[in-house]
Order: sequence, then C-alpha cells, then structure tokens
Amino acid sequence: MHSKAVSGATFIEVGADEAIVPALWGQDTFIDKAGGSEVIGQMWAFEDKKGRPCCLIPEATALFQERRDALLGRSAERMFFYIARCYRYERPQAGRYREFVQLGFEYLCANPGKASVRSQAIAAGFLDSLGVQYVADSAARRGLSYYLEGRGFEMRCTELGAQQQVVGGGAYREGAGFGIGAERLLLAIEAQGLALSP
Repeated sequence: MHSKAVSGATFIEVGADEAIVPALWGQDTFIDKAGGSEVIGQMWAFEDKKGRPCCLIPEATALFQERRDALLGRSAERMFFYIARCYRYERPQAGRYREFVQLGFEYLCANPGKASVRSQAIAAGFLDSLGVQYVADSAARRGLSYYLEGRGFEMRCTELGAQQQVVGGGAYREGAGFGIGAERLLLAIEAQGLALSP
C-alpha cells in the first residue's frame, strides 16, 4: 500500500494523534456499547486465568467510547487514528476474513453531528489521496447499535461486486468516526488498476 497510507500522514495532517489499540479486551465493553448487534455473536470470547470474560476485539470504536473522558482529559475535543487487528467469527468473504486489519479514525467531542461531517470529509480525503474512486452514501444503515438512530455513512467501490463497502462510520454519543477494512481497500486499489508504491 502507499507509504502515505501506512504512515497515517493524512490523519496527522488534520491533527489526529496515533492510538495503540490492544487485541485483547473485556467482553463487557462490546456488550455494553454494541449490544444487540451481530458483532456480539461473532466475538472470539473466552475467560482469562482469573475467570474474567475477555475477547479478541471485534472492532475498536467501542474502546474509544468507553474511555472518552480519560482520552479527552481537559480537552473539549480530540481526534485519534489507529491500525488494529480485529477478529470476528463470521463467514469469510471477499476482503473480510476472521482476522482483519482496521484502519480507524475517532473524533471525540460533544457535537456528534459536527464530528460525523468532519469524519466523512477526512475519510474522503484519505481515499482521494490514494486515487481510489468511490461512491459515498451519507445515510447508510449501520449494523452496530451505538450509531445514533442506526445511521451512518459508507463509501463503496463498485468494482468489488457484492462486498463493496470499504469505509463505514457515523456519529455516536461520544463523537463520530469510521473504520476502513485494509484488506478490502487493497482489493479496491487492485481492481481500479492503481499503482502501489513501496
């Protein structure tokens, strides 16, 4: 993939800080934040040596929601980007496997609507920097229950056929953000005949 994409330069340019996301976390975070969604049934869940319910993270946004106050500190708003390995026990499909890489962005603030508009613009800027052609849907239904009114935004690459979504995000109570499936993004880059730089 382009070195710019790997380095996170697009996100740093807009003032986002890099966050390191753990692969292992308590199940309660995802049950509380994404309860009722299909993600809960797809978690790789188990108990640790002390009997505490843990899981390999199925996505990362819930971690930022849960730790919002600590992450903000005395700031009114703050942006983060991350590259996380995520795990879901689901049927493998084009560009989505049981272990996958999520490039994510979270904008924590008191105005989720503003954060969602800014997040969508940043996602578009990231794809534009790679030369990827996409179709944006600003009123997509989102499968995770923490999205406000169950709605968000998606960016799709039609060359990918049935599994077109490359970016998915939206507003939640603590702010807004999006995730990009790295494997599916690579498929889109290849399908569109874009050159990959080292």
